[in-house]
Amino acid sequence: MAEGTQDIQGLREVPACEILAKIEKGEPVEYDHVIIQGHLNVTELDLSEEDGYVIINSPISIICSKIIEAVHFEDAIFKNRINFEQTIFDGAPWFDRSLFYGDAEFIGAEFYDDAFFIGTEFKECGNFSGTKFSECAAVFSDAWFDEFASFINAKFDGAAYFEGVKFSKDADFGGAIFCSEAFFDKSEFSRLANFSAFVGIRETQFKGDTSFRDVKFKDSRSQENACRRTKNVLEKNGDREEAGYHFYREMEAKRLQKPWYIRYPEFIFIQMIFGYGIHPFRLWASWFGFVGIFAIIYWLGHGIDADASQLKGNATMIDYIWFSIATAVTPGYAGYKPFAEFKLVAGLEAILGTFMWAAFIATFARKYMR
Repeated sequence: MAEGTQDIQGLREVPACEILAKIEKGEPVEYDHVIIQGHLNVTELDLSEEDGYVIINSPISIICSKIIEAVHFEDAIFKNRINFEQTIFDGAPWFDRSLFYGDAEFIGAEFYDDAFFIGTEFKECGNFSGTKFSECAAVFSDAWFDEFASFINAKFDGAAYFEGVKFSKDADFGGAIFCSEAFFDKSEFSRLANFSAFVGIRETQFKGDTSFRDVKFKDSRSQENACRRTKNVLEKNGDREEAGYHFYREMEAKRLQKPWYIRYPEFIFIQMIFGYGIHPFRLWASWFGFVGIFAIIYWLGHGIDADASQLKGNATMIDYIWFSIATAVTPGYAGYKPFAEFKLVAGLEAILGTFMWAAFIATFARKYMR
């Protein structure tokens, strides 16, 4: 048995100072089925620095073990692979602003205190498959995954914070369970983001309030899947405002998957003007915009017959605006008579105006009277 260790509940007890001494010397750290007592705090070590970061040259492997107290590995550059597979963290692990040049593996690890990876950069694979964040927060805000990020079958009992995270390659959340809030606001998925399930993997589940607001998806199928699941949860939780936002993003993703000759007209008429039934005031503004455009067309073409309309003089701009509004709202011309060549133009405006007015009423009712 190594110096300074003893049997505790079938596992060896290892003092944190023993591990820190190896890190300070640059020696490999390899432990299996041990209990680590004391603070693992690399900020207290005499290590070389680079731009304010401490350099850790030791490959670290602490698997199937238990770390009793907090782990302080923040502001560190890990030159080699680290592996905490199936290790239990009783204290809070701090990896804020650290940089991993090798694989970072937390497969099957369990966290019983808040886990902090704020601003952490993973140059190689960041593997959190099967990891359990038990009744604690998982904070990955502003982290950066340069390579594959895996959270397959991970379980988040507490809040999960992924705001502003950059996923440069594929990100897999297949089978993950989010039992509380999950925030992905302003994150970027540059490639595939999987929130569904492959064969043999459970479906991803969002159980608490979730947000993908202002997230950038490179893959439209990923956007559709993530926003649809979030919308369903938010509707169930009664948050219709956020559910509406995610429904809009879901429909936008579906549009992007269609052929160009459907995609672009839908963008103009259904998404921008109608807003997929989510933005009534956008539709209201579009209606007034159309009325104004048609009024200008009538004005430039002198489309109103002043004599037939029994006007005392030539039609003014006010007359053209009123004529455009009346044509868009009612079947008649409000006492005005267009010249023959403008009857088809007025008929087109009547069709568009009536449709948009009806769409506005339906959208307004859907948004505020549900």
